[in-house]
Amino acid sequence: MYKYGFFRRVASSVAGCFGRSRPQRRLNRDLIRYHGLIATVGQTKIPRQKYPTKIPMAFCFDARGAKMAAVTMKSLLMASDGRCDYDIYCVIGEDVDKSVCDMVRGVAKPYKSSVHFVHGNHDFDESKRRKWPIAMWYRLMLPKLLPNVSRIIYADMDMIFFNDLIDIYEYDLGKNVIAAVPTRPDNYINSGFLLMDLDKIRKEKIYEKWIRASQENDYYNPDQDVLNYTLQGRIAFLPLRYNFQISHGSRIFKLYSKTQIDDLKHNLVCLHYSDYVKPWSNGVRPVFSEYWWNVARQTGLYKD
Repeated sequence: MYKYGFFRRVASSVAGCFGRSRPQRRLNRDLIRYHGLIATVGQTKIPRQKYPTKIPMAFCFDARGAKMAAVTMKSLLMASDGRCDYDIYCVIGEDVDKSVCDMVRGVAKPYKSSVHFVHGNHDFDESKRRKWPIAMWYRLMLPKLLPNVSRIIYADMDMIFFNDLIDIYEYDLGKNVIAAVPTRPDNYINSGFLLMDLDKIRKEKIYEKWIRASQENDYYNPDQDVLNYTLQGRIAFLPLRYNFQISHGSRIFKLYSKTQIDDLKHNLVCLHYSDYVKPWSNGVRPVFSEYWWNVARQTGLYKD
């Protein structure tokens, strides 16, 4: 358990009693919870030769989320500049037109990475998804949509990257099918950042298992629950730095070791704005929103 976790939990609870709105009270708590957890991110990279091949990367979005995905993509390209390039696969909905695709391509234009657009299929049309858009299921379509890609990294559109993904792309999965960061004591993982072995998923017909599971149960977090329940014993667990979720709250000090939390200060790879309010929300915005806006200003989409 983190040494000062108890004191932070108490102090943040007191701070959370003040504020006119729920987002303001949450922000008051998080400013104490996460104070000092991020320091020199993106500034401590060890020099290396440029990675020889492009790393496959996937983002999934509909028209409503395209600009947010573009900011996430920009942060990744900035963090990886001179170190590696990506083959970026954007799985999109039918509402994403050419102008939106051109906008996303424009964000990647200054870099040597490639951007490809693939439309989601209809295999999950009958799947249960509660309030979530169909785009939620796109990440599970990757094995079928990209038959010539062996492994891929997937990331949600509400993230900011501070480092490249070379180390995680070379991660040895062993017998495992995916790798992700656990978010509960029972090693339940968050599906916002994934390393996926697409070859194994196709070979073992796991994709078909996902379709069946998605139609059989009304899950609370549909795509995430399907991954957790169908891949028990086949998930490799990544360090916290690959998916630091601001929605963790004070649980972060119980879930993760002091080593993992201290690791965020200088080695954070991915910050995930997984709370109900986002950096682009009107009114009170979440902790660390300034990092998102610093990138947004460099996309050409800032005024939007």
